[in-house]
Amino acid sequence: MSEPFARGEDHPACGICPSKRLPREGFVVYSRPSWECPFDPADGFRYTLDDRTPVCVHPHRLGLDPDRIAPPTKPPQGAEPPRRGRWRWPLRGR
Repeated sequence: MSEPFARGEDHPACGICPSKRLPREGFVVYSRPSWECPFDPADGFRYTLDDRTPVCVHPHRLGLDPDRIAPPTKPPQGAEPPRRGRWRWPLRGR
């Protein structure tokens, strides 16, 4: 097995980062946490939804550019979009 990407106890990678246990080819780097790479409570790591590739979500800590850009967040299921009121304050401070 190859050496992990992040070596040494003083490396700023998170404790659960795949870079501490896998070589660079073994994980993908996202720009930030996302619904596309959820946390798996069974083993404590993040994986991609499609093929369960291990994921790092803090590229700045590794000094790498992200491989993938995280998509916009999704609204919670069943939540209604915020409504804008019909009436507004006519003037500020008279």
